[in-house]
Amino acid sequence: MSLYSDPDVGEKAGYYDGWLAEEDELGPVFEYTGAGKSGDQTFDGVAGAGNRAIVRHAEQDRVLRVFTRVGKLPGSGTKTHRYLGAFTLDGVQPYVWRRVHGEDGKERNVIVFRLRPDGAVQHATQDVIPAAEQTTAEFVPFHGIVTASMFQSDPASSGALPLPKQSVSKGGSSHKPAPNAETSGTFVVPEGFSTKLSLRAATAATIAVRHEAELTQAYKARLDAAGHQTGAFQIKVKGLTSTLRTDLYDATNHVLYEAKGSNSREDVRAALGKILDCSRYVKSSDHEGEPKRVILLPAAPDPDMYTLLDQYDVGVVYRSDDGHFVGDSVPVAA
Repeated sequence: MSLYSDPDVGEKAGYYDGWLAEEDELGPVFEYTGAGKSGDQTFDGVAGAGNRAIVRHAEQDRVLRVFTRVGKLPGSGTKTHRYLGAFTLDGVQPYVWRRVHGEDGKERNVIVFRLRPDGAVQHATQDVIPAAEQTTAEFVPFHGIVTASMFQSDPASSGALPLPKQSVSKGGSSHKPAPNAETSGTFVVPEGFSTKLSLRAATAATIAVRHEAELTQAYKARLDAAGHQTGAFQIKVKGLTSTLRTDLYDATNHVLYEAKGSNSREDVRAALGKILDCSRYVKSSDHEGEPKRVILLPAAPDPDMYTLLDQYDVGVVYRSDDGHFVGDSVPVAA
């Protein structure tokens, strides 16, 4: 399956593609924006057929081959492209939602696929996303749970359409970040994606992400029932090409939540580090200072973890055996 990127068209449409300068433990990531040049992008219907095809590429045993436009043939409008190589979707986080300003100046949500090299690829300097020139943080709507399985079920029940025969063309991308373009939180259950992780590690990561997604959605429903305004913060940090995102933000009470799929010591420590990092950038015109910081867990952590969290003024909300949420920050339902 061929994916074509056009920097000029993408910049006008409010999105961009390229390599992240920051690599993680699995190596480099190439961001590729989904199909749809105006309005919110989607996985549904005819408009979302190309995006569904990308999500289902592993299930269909298809390789993602990425090309970027480099010019036009002399005397014609025919575009020329440079082949970057074969890719596969990231096994833990296949895509995120990004909030951008489109060509018409209106904000919209686009799908940004996270691609991993599948063999030798071209990693040229000109294909690296430029670093953010300033630090920005934007409050955006919360995106609910999205699972790969919804695209793998029977077409009659999932609304899936036949896959395109060979290629997906989205009309471009850009090497320059759109002003105030931010990544919105999304929760993904990647099923059937290849990864450099071992099968056991990949399975554990998949289960953890699923649990985190379900937990966050359930707690958001509790906040909604109490009449609270909820969303997420998308953060661009000066000097970085990647985007930070928060799991859940309660705008009514100015509370930032970081969710984890387990109550293990490792997850609690990871959540502590992330929430301390992100909370510095979360500002509200309705509230003074930094938000209250709370870690959201599927069960109570070890007792000594409370001591650690207390040292950093971080609270805990967890789900009890009967399904109720426990913690000082849990609102009373309206």
